[in-house]
Amino acid sequence: MKPRYTFSSGDTIEATPEELQTLRAQYEIYLQNYLELYSSMEDAEYVARGNGFCDSKFSESFLEAQMDKYRTRIREIDRWLDNE
Repeated sequence: MKPRYTFSSGDTIEATPEELQTLRAQYEIYLQNYLELYSSMEDAEYVARGNGFCDSKFSESFLEAQMDKYRTRIREIDRWLDNE
Protein backbone atom coordinates (compact mmCIF):
# COMPACT_ATOMS: atom_id res chain seq x y z
CA MET A 1 0.00 0.00 0.00
CA LYS A 2 1.29 3.45 -0.95
CA PRO A 3 1.63 6.17 1.65
CA ARG A 4 -1.15 8.75 1.67
CA TYR A 5 -0.36 12.47 1.65
CA THR A 6 -2.69 15.41 2.14
CA PHE A 7 -1.96 18.84 0.70
CA SER A 8 -2.85 21.89 2.76
CA SER A 9 -5.69 22.46 0.26
CA GLY A 10 -7.25 19.20 1.43
CA ASP A 11 -6.44 17.24 -1.75
CA THR A 12 -5.13 13.76 -0.97
CA ILE A 13 -2.82 11.54 -3.01
CA GLU A 14 -1.27 8.13 -2.58
CA ALA A 15 2.25 7.94 -3.96
CA THR A 16 5.64 6.32 -3.65
CA PRO A 17 8.67 8.59 -3.22
CA GLU A 18 9.42 8.11 -6.93
CA GLU A 19 5.86 9.14 -7.83
CA LEU A 20 6.17 12.18 -5.56
CA GLN A 21 9.33 13.22 -7.43
CA THR A 22 7.51 12.83 -10.76
CA LEU A 23 4.56 14.85 -9.48
CA ARG A 24 6.91 17.52 -8.16
CA ALA A 25 8.55 17.78 -11.59
CA GLN A 26 5.11 18.17 -13.22
CA TYR A 27 4.17 20.90 -10.75
CA GLU A 28 7.45 22.69 -11.47
CA ILE A 29 6.54 22.70 -15.18
CA TYR A 30 3.04 24.02 -14.39
CA LEU A 31 4.54 26.77 -12.24
CA GLN A 32 6.97 27.79 -14.99
CA ASN A 33 4.09 27.90 -17.49
CA TYR A 34 2.04 30.17 -15.24
CA LEU A 35 5.07 32.40 -14.59
CA GLU A 36 5.55 32.70 -18.34
CA LEU A 37 1.87 33.55 -18.87
CA TYR A 38 2.01 36.10 -16.08
CA SER A 39 4.97 37.89 -17.63
CA SER A 40 3.26 37.85 -21.06
CA MET A 41 -0.26 38.96 -20.10
CA GLU A 42 -0.08 42.04 -22.33
CA ASP A 43 1.21 40.17 -25.38
CA ALA A 44 -1.22 40.03 -28.32
CA GLU A 45 -1.70 36.26 -28.17
CA TYR A 46 -2.97 36.51 -24.59
CA VAL A 47 -5.37 39.41 -25.11
CA ALA A 48 -9.01 38.84 -26.00
CA ARG A 49 -10.51 41.48 -28.29
CA GLY A 50 -14.14 42.14 -29.08
CA ASN A 51 -16.87 44.77 -29.24
CA GLY A 52 -14.37 47.59 -28.94
CA PHE A 53 -12.64 46.41 -25.77
CA CYS A 54 -9.49 44.48 -24.99
CA ASP A 55 -8.89 42.37 -21.95
CA SER A 56 -6.40 39.76 -20.89
CA LYS A 57 -7.62 36.20 -21.36
CA PHE A 58 -6.33 35.39 -17.87
CA SER A 59 -6.93 37.55 -14.84
CA GLU A 60 -3.94 38.53 -12.78
CA SER A 61 -5.58 37.10 -9.65
CA PHE A 62 -6.17 33.72 -11.35
CA LEU A 63 -2.55 33.46 -12.43
CA GLU A 64 -1.28 34.51 -9.00
CA ALA A 65 -3.54 31.94 -7.32
CA GLN A 66 -2.28 29.19 -9.62
CA MET A 67 1.35 30.14 -9.02
CA ASP A 68 0.76 30.15 -5.25
CA LYS A 69 -0.97 26.78 -5.47
CA TYR A 70 1.94 25.12 -7.26
CA ARG A 71 4.61 26.81 -5.13
CA THR A 72 2.83 25.50 -2.03
CA ARG A 73 2.45 22.01 -3.45
CA ILE A 74 6.12 21.88 -4.43
CA ARG A 75 7.15 22.94 -0.90
CA GLU A 76 4.84 20.33 0.63
CA ILE A 77 6.19 17.56 -1.61
CA ASP A 78 9.75 18.63 -0.76
CA ARG A 79 8.89 18.36 2.94
CA TRP A 80 7.39 14.88 2.43
CA LEU A 81 10.43 13.73 0.47
CA ASP A 82 12.78 15.06 3.18
CA ASN A 83 10.90 12.96 5.73
CA GLU A 84 11.28 9.73 3.73
